Amino acid sequence: MSTAIGIDLGTTFSAVSYVNKHGVAEILPNDMGKNITPSILFFEGDQIIVGEEAERGAVAYPEQVVQFVKREIGEGDYQFTYNGKQWNAIELSAEILRSLVQAAEKRLRQKVTQAVITVPAYFGQNERNATIQAAESIGLDVLKIINEPTAAAVAYGLTQLRSSNRCLVFDLGGGTFDVTIIEIKQNVIRVRGTDGDDKLGGKDWDDRLMKYVAEAFKDQHKINIFDDILATHELRERCVNAKIALSQRPEITLNFKHQGKPLRLKITRDHFEAITADLLKRCEEKLDEAMSVASFTPDQIDTILLVGGSTRMPMIRKRIKEKFGKDPSTEINPDECVAMGAAITAAIESAIRNNEAPPVDIETHDVASHQLGLVVLKDNRLYNAPIIKKNTPIPTAHTETHFRTMHKGQSSIDLWLLQGERKNPQDPSCNPLGHFEFFGLPKADDTIPVSITYRYNSNGIVEVEACQSDKDGMFSHRVAKEKYGLEEVLNKRVPAYISMIVDSSGSMYGDGLKQAQRFVQEFTSTNLRSKRKMSLYTHPEGRIGKPTNEVIKIQKQLKKLIPIGFSNLSIPLRLAKEDLKGRSGVVILVSDGHITALEDVKKACAALHRNGNIVFVIGVGTDKNEDVLKSLCSHPQYYRPAERGLDISKYLIKLLVHQ
Repeated sequence: MSTAIGIDLGTTFSAVSYVNKHGVAEILPNDMGKNITPSILFFEGDQIIVGEEAERGAVAYPEQVVQFVKREIGEGDYQFTYNGKQWNAIELSAEILRSLVQAAEKRLRQKVTQAVITVPAYFGQNERNATIQAAESIGLDVLKIINEPTAAAVAYGLTQLRSSNRCLVFDLGGGTFDVTIIEIKQNVIRVRGTDGDDKLGGKDWDDRLMKYVAEAFKDQHKINIFDDILATHELRERCVNAKIALSQRPEITLNFKHQGKPLRLKITRDHFEAITADLLKRCEEKLDEAMSVASFTPDQIDTILLVGGSTRMPMIRKRIKEKFGKDPSTEINPDECVAMGAAITAAIESAIRNNEAPPVDIETHDVASHQLGLVVLKDNRLYNAPIIKKNTPIPTAHTETHFRTMHKGQSSIDLWLLQGERKNPQDPSCNPLGHFEFFGLPKADDTIPVSITYRYNSNGIVEVEACQSDKDGMFSHRVAKEKYGLEEVLNKRVPAYISMIVDSSGSMYGDGLKQAQRFVQEFTSTNLRSKRKMSLYTHPEGRIGKPTNEVIKIQKQLKKLIPIGFSNLSIPLRLAKEDLKGRSGVVILVSDGHITALEDVKKACAALHRNGNIVFVIGVGTDKNEDVLKSLCSHPQYYRPAERGLDISKYLIKLLVHQ
């Protein structure tokens, strides 16, 4: 038998809860008997220790400790290295989850395989997917991802069933901040608006106090504490304790010693609030935005729930009371309510899966925390075209139809999934969540109309579909293999994998082959660069050498081209298709058009087009058959006689055009 649990995976502290046989959510204490566990990892030999013991190790061995990893999850470039092994944020988060689950299993005396995990409401697609990956990597079945403010409202809402209540959840944790407006009616909890900042939390108040103390130490002793990692970790511990003490007392004395030099510094609550006033202002700005979206005024809010340990700072409670004219509710524990709401949700989801009656009759309806759009061209500029607006109720699906392909005969589409509200997709607030290639576009004489559909599921994760607006059936898609940014699109520096196929049949003997060789050399020097590499193919040799962008290597490869009496171009075309598997590439066929097994060659070119590859044809020789050569292209505009050369750059940009 397995029990579904709720996990609040926090930046500084985490908690686990379950619903007992009486239908009541209970916190599961850790091995130390504590209801919350520090989200800290300590690496020692082959062991990874999580929690209080790891927290103690942070001061003595800071280079062996990982803290605040939640702020890094979803960031692909974060790495922690210990004993020569690298760990990314997903793997580190998995170790915290493993420790929490193992402690829960000891308390419950049974295996735990299912969980609901909470995330900040303002977490985006990458962070949510990464959280799920971390859980699944240790064998957890993630029943649902639920936003932390919604989970807190679920825990609070159990006491409010059959009543109506407009509730503001102010969630300031160790590393993230969310503010959510929720309406509770009968047994339904509905989110009306949310906003936040996943890079704002109690840690920022700690950092500000650390900076103040370090500057005082430097003024007195001319020594920079931050140059010493051990001293920095010790200073953090002192400043965290000082922050907590200032929530209880108007003034404290902080004592610190480094390199035998002492510092005794009086810090008042008023001064602490003054040096962190801008952080509170950032919270208030997000609060105002959420209130505006929900179309509520302060007097229309019945209850304010404070979630997260950082809300214990008096400056938070004071500002809330000034703004809303009422004290925050004290009915829920700010450290535990999120895990308890997750546990209730886990019990409900598990019961639904097992076709059982849920232990609690409660429904939750959340919203999209971010606008989702895609990069398109509009008036020859990159533009963020919105598909799903921020604060749209989820799950949801929305389709936009006012797009067309850029080029006639376009074989694939580059779709950049964007999270953010700004029109300029290169604005720092716009976050590219993924770069997909949609392929299987029909071979058409004109550009085609395209519909894009985004589906936002209940976990706040988006799914994407594209189709031809006036036809049935969806285009296939894959994650783009070529890695580049929007800056490269804007400056026409899009990378490419190019397959150059040169006809070496007997009809190419003499001027035909010489013209083909000159074209390949000219193309190489004009179009290849570090992120564009080319492979040369012919028959019967197949692929001649490894992909390269070096002109000298390609010149050597060209010498291996020897005209023969018979050359079946469908064979190197199929080989190029195999080499291009899983990516959109460029195929350039150089021939005089006097082709053996023409139907097989046409089929091979059509297969490359269906796979998302652009098929160009270059005509050479004095007796070239241009009608045949044009029939092999993705579109007749992709045919060029060799003497005109070929500039492929504009065709490598495969965005949609906003009509």
